[in-house]
Amino acid sequence: MRPHIIFALAVLCAASVASSQQLLVFPAVTDELPGANDSLWVTVVKIVKLDPRDTVTVRRKWVCLPGGGFEDDPATAPSWTLSGGTHRERFLLKWGRSLLGDTGSRVGAVALEVSGGEVVPHAYVADVSRGEHLPLHWSFGQGQLIAASRLPLSGQSHIPWLGGCTNLPCNLDPPVLWNYLRNNVGFVNPNPEPLTITGSNIAFSARPDWEISEVAATEPDTFIREVPPFGWMQFHWVSSAGYYGTDDLGGPVMPKAGFILNLTPDKDLPYYAYASVVFSPDPASGIPAFSDPMYVPAEPGYVPAMTEVPEP
Repeated sequence: MRPHIIFALAVLCAASVASSQQLLVFPAVTDELPGANDSLWVTVVKIVKLDPRDTVTVRRKWVCLPGGGFEDDPATAPSWTLSGGTHRERFLLKWGRSLLGDTGSRVGAVALEVSGGEVVPHAYVADVSRGEHLPLHWSFGQGQLIAASRLPLSGQSHIPWLGGCTNLPCNLDPPVLWNYLRNNVGFVNPNPEPLTITGSNIAFSARPDWEISEVAATEPDTFIREVPPFGWMQFHWVSSAGYYGTDDLGGPVMPKAGFILNLTPDKDLPYYAYASVVFSPDPASGIPAFSDPMYVPAEPGYVPAMTEVPEP
């Protein structure tokens, strides 16, 4: 046997022996959910054993739903086993309807507890309206691959990028200029008590000479959301503020380059946060409507705005 193969097997064996229970959180589980632009969203959770010889058990631990969810009873929770030694049982596929089937909900977030070996976990969230979808068999569409969250957030965090806009204010209705990106923000509260999260944004403009600069809002642009116990929510976020100054062409400053969104919870409890930033073509372009999503997980820590940084 070649040395690099021996080394690879040794690493796999060490990982298998050292592994313990892992908690994998998938914060955007959908079950054939209609959306904007005639889209139809599905989620397929994919879990691959790192070592095919391991016997891996996957058990649902909790479910977070829009009106509040629950923690599963270990004795009755849905579970699946991938037996060791057979390639047929190396890859677990679970659709949203399997993970949410007994909840009565078509949307939510789930935590899966994995024991028996290391795994590679992802979720495929896709609009299958222009693809092909055979429930519990296969799903093809325009979508995004989401890595499972292994560690929750605690304290302040930030979503590092949200799409910008070309209207002033961004929430102008009807819009004068077409916004190509829409921002959906999601929260998951895996606790038996409510969690209130305050959001505040930092806006960035793009000038004709490609200089990117932070721009100050004419008024505070914040929001507050209360997430119920074992709750999940996803909402459309759009800036409602105006911004100071004019650009190099004499027009108003617009946050075309996007936003950073700071998040501040009211309690020191674990939580998860993310954004789904979706591209759609201008309806006036004549291009058939579609949705092209990008998943942006929140990261730990607070990002200070320009006005909060002390002068040197």
